[in-house]
Amino acid sequence: MSNLSDSPFSEVVMSLRSRCASFVGGAALVVMAMAGGAPMAAAAEVSEQDSQFLRQAHQGNLAEIALGKIAQEKGEAAVVRSIGARLIADHTKLDAAVKETAQRLQVSLPAEPSAQHMAAAAKLAALSGSAFDQAWVAAMIEGHRMALKMGQQELQAGTAPAAKQAAKSSAPIIQGHLDMLLAAQPKLGMPRAVPAGDGGQAWDDVMARSRGFGYGALAAGLLLALAGLAIWIRPRWRRR
Repeated sequence: MSNLSDSPFSEVVMSLRSRCASFVGGAALVVMAMAGGAPMAAAAEVSEQDSQFLRQAHQGNLAEIALGKIAQEKGEAAVVRSIGARLIADHTKLDAAVKETAQRLQVSLPAEPSAQHMAAAAKLAALSGSAFDQAWVAAMIEGHRMALKMGQQELQAGTAPAAKQAAKSSAPIIQGHLDMLLAAQPKLGMPRAVPAGDGGQAWDDVMARSRGFGYGALAAGLLLALAGLAIWIRPRWRRR
């Protein structure tokens, strides 16, 4: 009797075993792809622009919530306290949507606001009365304008549909906040128009403007007084 391993039948058996192994392995890969393919595909479509937008939006929401609480505690005018409460409620909802989107796209988010946000909050917390109200509104106008710019940048340059949808859906809410803040300026004795500024330096620029306004007005008054004195003295000097 011949050895089975040396027979043509053994070659057929080995071929069938090899094909079965390939089939099982391929089926396993298909199952793994079906189970884990969605997150991998979602992560693959996220660009650096998308990740940056989600991180900045999250930090901005955290800052707006914290600054809204400061407004409720230190705001002298009722309109400031009211807007502060609105910011807390709306930015809490916006941040929940940002965190859900970031989790779906596998984007890690910071645990706290940016250093610039925290520095601005510390400066505002050191003020009181009408000085606080005016500086707070000016800072909030600047922050919301910057948030709108970030959203526009995401809509123009982003690639992940979920991140772009987050920017699109948040824009009307942020614009509504900006409209309320602009409407509050005359009630607080502030000029209606506030320069939008550019970049992260804007927060510090707002605070510098709020501190320097009084000094600028004083300097302008002194210049006017000196000019008037010169006009009064000149004809008397000529008569001599």
